[in-house]
Amino acid sequence: MDNKPIVKTIAPGVRLCALQTDRFKTGCVSFSMALPMEGNLAANAVLPYILHRSCRKYPDFSVLNAKLAELYGAVLTAGVAKLGEAQLLTLSLTAIDDRFALTGESIAQHCTELLLDLIFDPDIQAESFSDAAVQREKRLLIERMESELNDKRVYALRRCEALMCSGERYGLSKYGTKEEIEALTGKKIFTAWQNMLKTAVVQIDMAGTGAHERIAEALQMKFANIERSPADIKTEFIKAAKEPRKTDEKLPVKQGKLVMGFRAGMENALDDVTAVKVMTDIFGGGTYSKLFANVREKMSLCYYCSARLTHQKGVIFVQSGIESDKEQLAAQAILDQLDAVKAGDIEDSDLKASKMSICDHLRSVEDSPEDLVVWYASQMMKPDIITPLQEAEKIEKITMEQVVIAAQRVTLDTIYMLTGTGEGTGDED
Repeated sequence: MDNKPIVKTIAPGVRLCALQTDRFKTGCVSFSMALPMEGNLAANAVLPYILHRSCRKYPDFSVLNAKLAELYGAVLTAGVAKLGEAQLLTLSLTAIDDRFALTGESIAQHCTELLLDLIFDPDIQAESFSDAAVQREKRLLIERMESELNDKRVYALRRCEALMCSGERYGLSKYGTKEEIEALTGKKIFTAWQNMLKTAVVQIDMAGTGAHERIAEALQMKFANIERSPADIKTEFIKAAKEPRKTDEKLPVKQGKLVMGFRAGMENALDDVTAVKVMTDIFGGGTYSKLFANVREKMSLCYYCSARLTHQKGVIFVQSGIESDKEQLAAQAILDQLDAVKAGDIEDSDLKASKMSICDHLRSVEDSPEDLVVWYASQMMKPDIITPLQEAEKIEKITMEQVVIAAQRVTLDTIYMLTGTGEGTGDED
C-alpha cells in the first residue's frame, strides 16, 4: 500500500487530506488547527477539550454520547500539542468504515458533520462559554499539566526544553501557565474560539473509504461563512549553540534525570532532515545505537539513554536515567559517543540496522487509520505531503557519509540535571 492522499484546498489556510483506502474496518476523521505560540496559550489549550464535550445541537455530554452511539459507537478525542512553534489543537472521530454501515449511509460524512457542529456551533450563551463548563475544563487542564510534572522523566525533558529555548516560543508550555489557566473565563475562551476560526491554519485529515468529494463540499460550505485571515506561522531555527549552559535541580526522587539539549545544525524543518533522522537514530535510537550499546550496556552508566530529534524545531534531546553521582561520567560518555559518530566510527551493520528499524516503523504507520491521520497531520505546515513509504525510500538512500556530515553539525546547547535526593518511593524509568 502506497496510495497517496488526495489534497484539496478548502479555504484560505484550510486543506483536506483524504486517504482513500479499504484496508481498515474503521475510518478516522480529524481536524488539526495550528496557531502561533503566542497570546493566551491557556485559552487555546482548553478549546479542543471544551468543544468536544457539547455543542448547540448536542448541549450536554449524555446527548452527545447518544449521537456517538448512533454512529456505531464512534470515539471522539481531543488534544493539544506543539508542532515546531505552533500550538496544535485537534478533534478526531474514529468510527466503522462506510462499507460496514448497515443502511449504506456515509459514516465518514456524519462524523465530519458532527465535528463541524462541535467546532463551528458550540453551546455558547451571550458570547461566553458556560461557567460550569469552563471551571470543569480548567480543573482538568491543570490536572493534565500536573500529571506531566509528576512524571519526572517528562518533567526533566520539559525543563530542559524551557531552559534551552527560554528566548524562543518553543520554550513555552503547550498548556500556557497555571496562572493563565486559573484566570480563564468563558468570555476569554469565546474570544480564543473566534480567533481560531479566523486565523488558525487548518488541515482536515481522513482515512477510509468515505467519499471525500461530499465531505469537501460540506467543509467548503461551512468555511465559506468565515472571514479567514490565516496566521503566518514560522518557527525560529538556531543552527548552532553558543557556550553550553548547565542547570541543576534537586527533587525527592530516587533516580537522577540527565537531559542534554543539542542544536541539530538545521536551518529549517527540511534542511538535510532525512540524514539527521538516521544520524540521531544511530546515535541514540534502538539497541544498535551508540548510547544504548555503550553508555547503557557496556559502561552501565544509566538505566536508559536515548536521543530524540524534533525536526520541526531542529533540536535533539538526549534523556537518561542515572545515579546522581554518575552525572559527569554519563554526560562525558554521551558526548564521546556523539564524537564517535562525527568521526565516522560507525559499523556498516549499525547503519543497516538503523535504516531497517526506521523503515519498519514507517511501514507500521499504515497499520491503522489513526496513525495515518497523525502522520499526515504532522505535515500540515509543509507545502507538500509525502506518504510513509516515500519517507522510507528516502531513508534507504542515506549513506554513511551523509550521516557523518549531519553529526558534525550537531552542537551541545544545554545540560539539565535533576538530582535525586533518594527520598522517592520508586524508580521513575
